[in-house]
Amino acid sequence: MTVGAIAGRWASLNWERGFLGYPTTDENCTLVNSGCVQKFQGGRIYWQPNTGANPIAGGIGFHWDQTAAERGPLGYPISGENCALVAGGCVQNFQGGYVYWQPSIGSHAVHGALGAKWVQMGYELSPLGYPVSDESCGGTPLSCSQYFQGGTITWPTFAGVSVTPSPSSTGVVVNKRRPNSPMNQTPPDLVWVGSQLMRSEAAWQFSQLVSGASAAGVPVTTVSGFRSYDTQVGLYNSYVSQYGRAVADTISARPGFSEHQTGLVMDVGNPNGACSLQACFENTPAGEFVRNHAWQYGFIIRYTWANDWATGYTYEPWHLRYIGVRTATDMHNRGYQTLEQHFGLAAAPTY
Repeated sequence: MTVGAIAGRWASLNWERGFLGYPTTDENCTLVNSGCVQKFQGGRIYWQPNTGANPIAGGIGFHWDQTAAERGPLGYPISGENCALVAGGCVQNFQGGYVYWQPSIGSHAVHGALGAKWVQMGYELSPLGYPVSDESCGGTPLSCSQYFQGGTITWPTFAGVSVTPSPSSTGVVVNKRRPNSPMNQTPPDLVWVGSQLMRSEAAWQFSQLVSGASAAGVPVTTVSGFRSYDTQVGLYNSYVSQYGRAVADTISARPGFSEHQTGLVMDVGNPNGACSLQACFENTPAGEFVRNHAWQYGFIIRYTWANDWATGYTYEPWHLRYIGVRTATDMHNRGYQTLEQHFGLAAAPTY
């Protein structure tokens, strides 16, 4: 027999004609925290005073069972499945977190401190994408980590949560402590933007930025995009010859450590060359536009004023780094000035 809130939820799912089919048991109301469950041919409906009645089925339900169901860290479901996510993904919300399912990776739970960081990053729409593992904890002192399509979130319980995007991710962090991987890598999806190369997603968004600037009456030109490892060797050595290694390290990356090699960077300028690659660029029309609007197109000014303690480089208002619209918007809204700060990574002032 099916009655009460569970019956009402079953009715809302089209009774026996829905995905649950017919009931196969009566209600069982001996669950923790005054919960009830009823089993059906295609799944279950759980009810609890604080959550109401919600169905659970399929791969998400199976994975929830593996976490000890309502007795585990996730608690009771607080929604049904939502299968309107990118790349055919589904999610179900629980009291203590989420379970995600996607055809190519199966089901994985996200919760706790690692889950909170993933949520802050933008869920599956961030450079991290979907979870590809559950949380794993161990060691002394305790440390937890979880793998995602585009990187890893780590939480040493004695320190803060940090994110390490994978080398192929648009969120990859390249600095004086984090070289390109491999160090001589060339991205496979480079396309032309004017006379410069960028990765395809970044190139499209940069074209949108240029169009937006043009519509505002501000022409923005390309100066330098992708640079190969070999090109960086020549450029860095020329700075060393000119200024010495100590100064060169504050204005140019050593070979293998350049963001330009990621294909996610574009140095920009004004058509008349005003203040090209100089700090005064910030006060030119193009400089003011990118300072105020680059984030709307998924770009940040990577080397901001007075943050060389974190980035290792002096102020470069012309150096735009693509990280995706969602991530750039989050950094803008939170007032973060560096990728190191946003991802919770250690500063990289020196090699």
